[in-house]
Amino acid sequence: MSAPPEYEVFAIRYATRGARRAEAFIDPDPHDGPLPMDYYVWVARSAEATVVIDTGFSRDVGERRGRTFLRCPVETLSLLGIQPAEVAHVIVTHLHNDHAGNLGLFPAARFHL
Repeated sequence: MSAPPEYEVFAIRYATRGARRAEAFIDPDPHDGPLPMDYYVWVARSAEATVVIDTGFSRDVGERRGRTFLRCPVETLSLLGIQPAEVAHVIVTHLHNDHAGNLGLFPAARFHL
């Protein structure tokens, strides 16, 4: 039996926001306070495959929702030598806008939900 492939995993921080606990939870929190949040997309890369995990949101969506947009998560892939048009597999963990907002920027990808 051959060994499974080894993957490098990259976290790409593309946006952030300042928030309070009361904005994130349904029930009132008597200990309300700051609850900053960062937004990431991920890449898992081996010698055999590159897999993008989540696709983030666009600048427009981020600005409409009051997020601080740091960089386009899809354009940032080029810093790792990854061309979005050549990505064969994208895993979308769930369909919130911060995880599935740039699906159209991966024209050759098969999406796994």
